[in-house]
Amino acid sequence: MDLLEKACLAWLHSVPGIGNRSLWWIKENFKSFAVFFKADNKSLQQTPFKAEVIDFVLKRRLKIDPVHELEKLLVQGFDLICYDETAYPGLLRTIPDAPILMYYRGDLAVAGNLCVAVVGSRAATTYGKTMARKIAGQLGELKITVVSGMARGIDTQAHLGVLESGGKTIAVLGSGLDVVYPKENRALFEDIGCRGLVLSEFPLHMPPEPGNFPRRNRIISGLSQGVMVIEARKKSGALITANFALEQGRDVFALPGPVTSMTSQGTNELIKQGAIPVTEIEDIINEYLHILPGECLQLQQEVLPLLEDEEAKIVEQLEFDPCHFDLILRQSGMEIGQLSTILLKLELKGIVKSLPGNYYVKI
Repeated sequence: MDLLEKACLAWLHSVPGIGNRSLWWIKENFKSFAVFFKADNKSLQQTPFKAEVIDFVLKRRLKIDPVHELEKLLVQGFDLICYDETAYPGLLRTIPDAPILMYYRGDLAVAGNLCVAVVGSRAATTYGKTMARKIAGQLGELKITVVSGMARGIDTQAHLGVLESGGKTIAVLGSGLDVVYPKENRALFEDIGCRGLVLSEFPLHMPPEPGNFPRRNRIISGLSQGVMVIEARKKSGALITANFALEQGRDVFALPGPVTSMTSQGTNELIKQGAIPVTEIEDIINEYLHILPGECLQLQQEVLPLLEDEEAKIVEQLEFDPCHFDLILRQSGMEIGQLSTILLKLELKGIVKSLPGNYYVKI
């Protein structure tokens, strides 16, 4: 796609009332976005677009140079990838209603790796946040790209976990790339842009409107071989992503949770409906042994810590909610000094974390 064609596509995408399906219609019927951009009034009146859309195009195109507008976008550190370009993510190309163009910052090549989405509730529990960070980190250590939506809660923890592991992650936004949402994730946005990939189907300046997020979710699943749902209520965006995954022929994984927890009702229901339950990273990896490079399988063995019998006994007792030292002591039947030593070893191995008040939590 030449520069003028790409510039006209980008400008038309910013026109209110012209979305993805409209752009596909233009491509099919005009064969060129530059031709549509330059079309006379009569030709535009014969299109299915509303009068206000046609009027906007006729008036505004006299005042702008689409190539100059595209150059301004590139100067800000953003770029475009169009459906017709070879660098467009291959898996995403196969989904219904695939984005005809996307804006991005970062390394587009990471979308060509084996990708697994990790998504879940914004109002996540300690258990959910801990597991999201752990699973995403383990996927990152195995050179698997983690895809999520940079929302509060599970999404944020998934991105942080994979970045901490030195792995690659993709954030798919429900707003324009210059409208970071939520605002407190600005540093995370910048970090992912430098060490991974930030993507959006929406043009610059687009606010995070509620209707954007279901469309965003189809891209999260579309980029991924599988979707791991950490926590979800009965009605949630994470379940919308899981439904898109099923429609797109992707694998669906779910983390079992307490039946009394509202945030686990959706994941437990997914498991009842046939989703793959995940209690350890092998439950995901085993689905992709046929496509994982040999180096990843070797790494898998390296990242699993070897525990002594007494250490394993304590880990089995601990939960992902804080547990007091005295309770662990009573349940284990150990001496104070012996238990303190084991907990310290587990903390150094990154399996247990000590909290104020002499509490411990499994991480």
